[in-house]
Amino acid sequence: MSLKPVSFDNVEVLRVGVNGPGDANCLYIVTGVAIINFSGHTSDWQRDSVTFLIPQKGTGQPAPLDIGQFRDSVGIAFPATIDSSVSSPVVWGVDYVDALPEGESHLRFTAKVAILNAGGHFIRMGFQINILSHVSL
Repeated sequence: MSLKPVSFDNVEVLRVGVNGPGDANCLYIVTGVAIINFSGHTSDWQRDSVTFLIPQKGTGQPAPLDIGQFRDSVGIAFPATIDSSVSSPVVWGVDYVDALPEGESHLRFTAKVAILNAGGHFIRMGFQINILSHVSL
């Protein structure tokens, strides 16, 4: 089972043209926060994947970003908000992130996240993804 964000907060998109010999590309730098509400177990690590289509700029439920023809990407994910109790300190982690094309012009971001202790709640996950895509002239 994978987690889908309830909503997004403060998604920003920077688009920069990148020209090379005989080629036109675009670099997208996308940052934001995904609201996920992920809780831990009592005695063992709880792991799951957070997955979503990279959104356009905005808050709430922005439409997926049209990136054109995907070339490559790199990304990071990190806890933006975590809640824990004094009696159950929380331990969290991001095992890995990945991004794969979906459809003709969208990108699916996946982060494998982990949390330990029943008192811990991973509420908001920050992300940044840098996407290189081909632009048709």
